[in-house]
Amino acid sequence: MIFKNKSVVSIHPSDYSTTSSSTNSVVECSRSECIETTAELCVSNLSAWYDDKVVLSDVSFTLQRGEFVCLCGPNGAGKSTLLSVMAGVADAKLKATGDVKVVSIRTSGYSTIGVSKLPRHELARLIAYMQQNEYSEWNFLVRDYVLQGRYAWTKPSLFGAGPANYTTSDYELVDEVLGEFGLSDFSNRYIHELSGGEFQKIRLARALAQTPKFLLLDEPAANLDYVFEPHLMQLLRDTAHNKNLGVLAAVHDINLAARFADKILLLPPAATTAGDESSDSYKSSVGKKTSDSYETPDSYESSAVSKKSVLFGTPSDIMNTENLKYTFGVDFECKEIKSFQSLL
Repeated sequence: MIFKNKSVVSIHPSDYSTTSSSTNSVVECSRSECIETTAELCVSNLSAWYDDKVVLSDVSFTLQRGEFVCLCGPNGAGKSTLLSVMAGVADAKLKATGDVKVVSIRTSGYSTIGVSKLPRHELARLIAYMQQNEYSEWNFLVRDYVLQGRYAWTKPSLFGAGPANYTTSDYELVDEVLGEFGLSDFSNRYIHELSGGEFQKIRLARALAQTPKFLLLDEPAANLDYVFEPHLMQLLRDTAHNKNLGVLAAVHDINLAARFADKILLLPPAATTAGDESSDSYKSSVGKKTSDSYETPDSYESSAVSKKSVLFGTPSDIMNTENLKYTFGVDFECKEIKSFQSLL
């Protein structure tokens, strides 16, 4: 992948479209076909702000199915804002420019669909989003709470709105997900009886029960103990790989991110504002583009970009002392320990 001009250059929807430059452009396939195929979630030149406060500046990257990406950066860097915009549920007061599109890849061609243009029911089948905090006024049974993740797949009742028509396969899938999280014994407990960490696991189970193509998680390891944190990261990585799911998770523990992530998306400090053209730099690698994706080369070339850059690449490429010292404002020492990179 190539980094330049204060943004990450990756696969953009425009790379696939040859018939139109509009938000929804289709190449050799219908809209319904595009939704049901292999896809990538593409963020292109995304900037967001509240009044005069810049939250995100010129963010571009591609989340591919089958990869686990950790979103890292200091408090206030815009991690939660980025995830909410990608999920199509951003604060109404937030102003934004740029695009978030689903790029569907078929043997017959490509198509792009703007996330903001998708009906909520269809969007929920593509993207599952777990926000940072949540409280339910209703004291559901755990199994029923996780079952809500299947709502997007239910058929509407005869008169439109009404109770969800869950099937036997929906209940079986919920039981399977609870088993994967080691939560089968929690099925008949009420959610208000759970600890913060237990409820966090239940929320994750609900998101996976949604069976989306993309999973966006805002601090999924929050409230979890040190034993379950690495287990969770391994579970997310395995889920991405084994179920061909694109997973983007905001993570504060950079050691866990370096150990488990396929790629790192590193946001610059919030103090960076539009117009800041500082000569200090991050370091990033240059990748090689193939017809469908970017390939990581065996040897890397370093390229300097400005401080306001968003960095996107492999952990060994992004997690170096220079990038981390600027991002977090403290000194780091990078060491290889038992085949994974640890940051001290």
